Amino acid sequence: MDAFIEPSSHAPAPPGNLGMTPQREGMRLSQTGRVEAFSDGVMAIAITLLVLDLKVPSPDDAAKAGGLLQALAERWPSYLAYLAAFLTIGIIWLNHRSFVDRVHRFDSTLHWLNLMLLLGVATLPFPTALLAAYVAEGGAAASTAAVVYGLLSLATALPWTFMWRHLIRHPELLEPPFDARHARQELRRGSIGPLVYAVAIPLAALLPLLALAFYIGIAVLYAITNQGGAATNDFVEPSP
Repeated sequence: MDAFIEPSSHAPAPPGNLGMTPQREGMRLSQTGRVEAFSDGVMAIAITLLVLDLKVPSPDDAAKAGGLLQALAERWPSYLAYLAAFLTIGIIWLNHRSFVDRVHRFDSTLHWLNLMLLLGVATLPFPTALLAAYVAEGGAAASTAAVVYGLLSLATALPWTFMWRHLIRHPELLEPPFDARHARQELRRGSIGPLVYAVAIPLAALLPLLALAFYIGIAVLYAITNQGGAATNDFVEPSP
């Protein structure tokens, strides 16, 4: 359920951050359960839609290729594009699960930033299909498809940095004992993705096939450094 924290004209504001959400006048603060459920649903649908681009070759296609195995092999761009997008959404889900575990309440700004993240996730099947259809063709079409994929991936990675910046300014939204110092650590980690994609996009314009392999590598990088594997281990609680 949503919790509305109504300002009181009689009770004084609680001193400091003692693990409780401070009162913020006119601000509607939501618990994380509904955000997590909605986000999980969007990601589950997006990751499922990816498989629709793995087409079964028709008998005519198999005959033209010299057999079913050859026809399947000719569709290798679809498999690589699927792998890149599946890993990307999967790692986003792992990181998002860990992120929600560390947030105590969502304010309106955090809700909108989360929606921006989901916008990128929900749109990812489109550039994946574009990349699968054109990357093996070479030329300008392949470069365009690879650049579009990179631009959307960059747009999907950016909301992480904005969310952690917002939590640095509003550490009261974090689940104790996480604080602004922890948010700064995660901001540094989250800034890796946009920087890597910014490098990958010019590469995609010149060498789209290599860019596709690079996109898979970025997903693997996120898998190695994902927040889900270090949800609480990197926080050292101060001694009393």
